[in-house]
Parts: sequence; C-alpha cells; structure tokens
Amino acid sequence: MTTYNTGDWIVTEEGLYIATRDFLIRRGYCCASRCRNCPYINWREDPTWKPIPAEHVRRMRVAPRSLAAARFLLKQHEAALARDPETSINYHQRMVAHYRGLLEHWQER
Repeated sequence: MTTYNTGDWIVTEEGLYIATRDFLIRRGYCCASRCRNCPYINWREDPTWKPIPAEHVRRMRVAPRSLAAARFLLKQHEAALARDPETSINYHQRMVAHYRGLLEHWQER
C-alpha cells in the first residue's frame, strides 16, 4: 500500500486520512477513537480498554482544508457511482460511506 504523508495526515491510496503521531501529540489528548498512531494509550494491547464517555471528549476544530477535501472526494465517489455503477462499485460505496461518516462526525452536512 502506498501512502502519502502531508505532515499531519497520512493519505492512503484509498483516500483515507490517518492522523500522524506528531499531529496527535500536538493535539494534546486522546480522542478515544482508537487512532492507529495514538501516542496516549496502547489500546491494541489492552483487551479491557473502553473509550471514555462522550461528554469527556474534548472537541477540536477541523481545518477548512480538510472539510473541503472530504466534500470534494465525496462528490467524486458519488459521481463515479452514478457514471458507471458496475466498475468498482464496492470501493466507491465504501468511500462514500467513509466521507459521509467523516463529514457527519465533523458536524458538516
């Protein structure tokens, strides 16, 4: 798998954004999302790990550039499904679900 590092994010070939360890350290807290590069807890090694209650999770502001990229990529995958639904349908459906989930999580509608 080829990835591209933008400093704060690693972007996979599938277009998924993964926060870098440096970004998570600068953010200063664990968001309880089980981030792949989380420097705060080793949840993979602890079968009893549970996220903290939602009311204790601090929110962060999402960069306008990240919102614009997610909206753009969502439209691209929706257009690909409308144009040629038989080619890579599973991939585009997964990506549409991913970007809709991101935008919903970021409270973007």
